[in-house]
Amino acid sequence: MTQSDRQNENVKRDDDSIVEKHDVNGARLLKIKGLDFHINSAHILKEVSLEADRGEFIGLIGPNGAGKTTLLKCINGIYQGSGCVELDGSDVSTMSARHIASKVAMLHQDTSVAFPFKAMDIVLAGRYHKLGRFRPESAEDYAAARKYMGYTDTLKLENRMINTLSGGERQRVLFAKALAQETDLILLDEPSASLDIAYEEQLFKYSSDLCSGGKTVIAAVHDLKTAVRYCSRLVLMKDGRIIADGLPESVITRENLRLAYGVNALVYRNRITGFVDFHLSGGSETKRDIKVHVIGGGGSASGVIRQLFQSGYTVTAGVFSHGDSDLGSADVFGIKALACRPFSEIDDKMLRENIELVKAADLTILCDMPFGQQNIRNLEAASYASSLILIEDGEPAGRDFTGGTALAVYNELKKRAVTVKSARLHEVLP
Repeated sequence: MTQSDRQNENVKRDDDSIVEKHDVNGARLLKIKGLDFHINSAHILKEVSLEADRGEFIGLIGPNGAGKTTLLKCINGIYQGSGCVELDGSDVSTMSARHIASKVAMLHQDTSVAFPFKAMDIVLAGRYHKLGRFRPESAEDYAAARKYMGYTDTLKLENRMINTLSGGERQRVLFAKALAQETDLILLDEPSASLDIAYEEQLFKYSSDLCSGGKTVIAAVHDLKTAVRYCSRLVLMKDGRIIADGLPESVITRENLRLAYGVNALVYRNRITGFVDFHLSGGSETKRDIKVHVIGGGGSASGVIRQLFQSGYTVTAGVFSHGDSDLGSADVFGIKALACRPFSEIDDKMLRENIELVKAADLTILCDMPFGQQNIRNLEAASYASSLILIEDGEPAGRDFTGGTALAVYNELKKRAVTVKSARLHEVLP
């Protein structure tokens, strides 16, 4: 099952509505109502309300100090505030530590362990709530510990002392310990902080698989793109409050990122991954009263468009074919771009519109693009430029697929244009 399939099957929320998915007995796995938490005079959590059902992978996101870790500790009973936190219908404040441990496991951000226990003993500690008083671990407990150490690629470390392991190795051992509790709810606090990219991928992939099997994972995640990729639902926090809750595409918006992080972001759907993505830009802070029209195609204009946008120019572009990566780049940056059908010649109407954009621009840039019968009319449009820059990284003859027709037009344009390599474009921009 793909991540998008899981997102469609799990709880679907928007700003004001929810399609509910209850357990068969009608009780939610987690229910938080009006949670407030203070540390001395600091008001950390403010009227937090949140519900979660089995099968959800919820990412807690937000800037440092938003209250993500504190919220996880309140769910786990480590902190107690005012309001109500219920696990499987029971108020956490009335539950014993052993009872809580049978319902929820938590992987903490801090992986330090003071005493030199064997890694196997650390993982077996996750089984304590299943043991009676003075009852030693059974063969079943050891089998479970080895199973989860195998999942986290730490079985080879079972006889190593925990304080001799690297930070990433300790993190994986402690994840195995949390899994060994075999609870329906698993809390992860910045779980990939000490992991390299391969084990980060493994941890989130395995967490996603757990949710597909009916468990619930709530993870405080620093990397928004990781959260979008794996989580079926995101909860965005700022200053102790939840400011957005829903599917990734409804939470990762330009306005939400501005409110939470104070950044100017362009939000779009990544054509390669299929997930919502974003680009951070300071372009709006350096606006220039200069209009630039970019003519390109076949990926030749993407870098130019990004450079111009980030430098604060007003940009238009075209004519591209639908499906061209240059058109995708224009979409990302919110740039007006002309587009025609793939493998079709630029028609009269599209040519006129392109000429109008060229005439309206203070400067036109013709990118290092291939020329064929489909796009040769882009050269005709470029001839109307009041000021023209040609980007030429290689011999233009190698980009002409019209038998010399395009090259002849190009060479005429070159007589009155500034020619520059793409790496030095910034040197000739006004």
